[in-house]
Amino acid sequence: MGNAVSCTPSIISGGGAVKVVFPNGNIQMYTKSVKAADLMVENRGQFVCDSGGLKVGFRVHGLTADEELERRRLYFLLPMELLYSVLTEEEMSCLSCKADKALKHASFNIGKILPVFNEFCIFPFEAKSPPQNAVNDGPKDSVVVRFSKQRSWKPALETIVES
Repeated sequence: MGNAVSCTPSIISGGGAVKVVFPNGNIQMYTKSVKAADLMVENRGQFVCDSGGLKVGFRVHGLTADEELERRRLYFLLPMELLYSVLTEEEMSCLSCKADKALKHASFNIGKILPVFNEFCIFPFEAKSPPQNAVNDGPKDSVVVRFSKQRSWKPALETIVES
């Protein structure tokens, strides 16, 4: 009953390709097995990163050179400056925008390939200010939010106990 074999090749059904998004926004699909080393040799100064491992606030890890890229996955070629750096919301939105444009151009749905990108807001939040003629007699609780590309680093000053 449920043991039917599909007669269509896997690339036509959309399940057998490795998709790589380049820094310029282009997407390239590979139907044969590809290693990360092959892409890094062709693109000097860049590394291959799995899109599933990208999370805001965490470090960007690249694939090792001998790792083979898995089919039905999306990968990014990123500049070496981003390797092991902490991914910011701005960088994540830029990557998701590039992937979205590339996949829409290739007639794919990014929500199916990258469900994590549906959780992130691509456009920055715009705070609405109260009207100028509104009178507020209570104390003002103003919160200033600053966004910076670089995060401040504070070392943990704890005593190291040796045993």
